[in-house]
Formats: sequence, C-alpha cells, structure tokens
Amino acid sequence: MKRIPWVTAAAILLAAGCTDTGITTSLTGNLRVVNGASSAGPVVVYVDGQAVGLAINPGTGSAVDVPTGTHSIELHSAAGAGFSRTTQFDLGKSVIIVGLDSAGRVTSSVLADTGAIVPAGATKLRVAHMASAATPISIWRTQPDYGTMIRVQFPFPYLAVSPYLQSTPGDWRVMVSSETNVAATVPMPDTLADSGVIPVPTGTSKTVVIVNKVGGGVAVVVVDP
Repeated sequence: MKRIPWVTAAAILLAAGCTDTGITTSLTGNLRVVNGASSAGPVVVYVDGQAVGLAINPGTGSAVDVPTGTHSIELHSAAGAGFSRTTQFDLGKSVIIVGLDSAGRVTSSVLADTGAIVPAGATKLRVAHMASAATPISIWRTQPDYGTMIRVQFPFPYLAVSPYLQSTPGDWRVMVSSETNVAATVPMPDTLADSGVIPVPTGTSKTVVIVNKVGGGVAVVVVDP
C-alpha cells in the first residue's frame, strides 16, 4: 500500500482543512476519527491507502465522506506505525473510529451508527469509555429534563459503550469521577473531567467519548452525531 510520508501528509491536510478526499459520489457514509492515543501525538487517517484527515489528542478530525461499501481504515502516528482494519460504510450513516494506544502503535475501535432514530421533539446521547490508561471510573450526566447528576450506567468498564439515552431538546453535560462508590444515589465523589454544556437540538444525537489525555488523566470529546 502506498502511503504519504507523515510530515508531508500532515502539511497537506492542514493546508486543505482536512476535508478534501477527492470523492465525488453522493453515495457515501460518514467517517469521524477521535484521537485517544495520548502517546502518539497527531494521527493521520488513511482510507484505502489515501491520507484523508488529521486528528489531534484529545479531539476529532473533520468529517470525511466515504463511498458506501467496505474500506480499509488506518491511523498513523508520527512514527508511521498503525494497524489496518476493514470497516463497512452504509449510505447516510456515520462511523466513529477511536484511535487507541497499543504497544507504541495506534490501533482503533469502531463506534458504528446503531440506527437509533431520534423522535421529533427529543434528543439522544451515548457515551463510550475509550480511556485505556484510566483507573476505574464512573461516568455521569445531566440532561435537559433532569438537572441532577446521575450515572450513565454502572459498571462502566474500558471499551464499554452505553445505549442511547433519550431526553428533551436542550443542554446535556457529561462528567467523569473516580469509582469510589457503587450506589447510584450517592453524589459524585470528585470530578476528573467535565464536558461542559453540550447543546443538542431537537431530533438529533451526540456521542461522547472518554479518552486518555496527553500528560495523564482523561478527556471528554463530543462528536456529531
């Protein structure tokens, strides 16, 4: 597989705003990459051997339209090391790929669009725990129709993804604490990370990804959808 050297690819992608894939077909799915590989620095995103995006830690790259069908996805660090995985893209659906630290290379985990339909007059939000270096944590949220912090789910181990939670339109918030209690009615013991206000308009959804943060600790990354 022919690859663009990392420095060259990064320079090209930054200059282009990380959005030009050369894809002209309208039959596409959508790819978003979250960089949770705290030891890798920025990662370059490859689709079928072509560099199409760049993502820093913690954060996301620009959305990339990918033709429907099966494609090879790779994430490469500055060292050039990565793992290839085959991913299916369906018409009009989103795939979120999270870059993870793995023995000095960048591996990936896929958060596929579950097809959850958001009813009119409602919003949805889900949370994924992708922070491999985190000590045991609890993940909490407030939602537009309930302003008190409550757990997303318990337990919430590494690589777990919550179901979509539904509420009314408005502001959500996700916070991370250490896992020092098991009773859902006990208030949060501390705050390790805070998403801040997450506005979610009616009929839409958001995905929140908890990742390793450069220098230690965890970070909260909000992704559309």
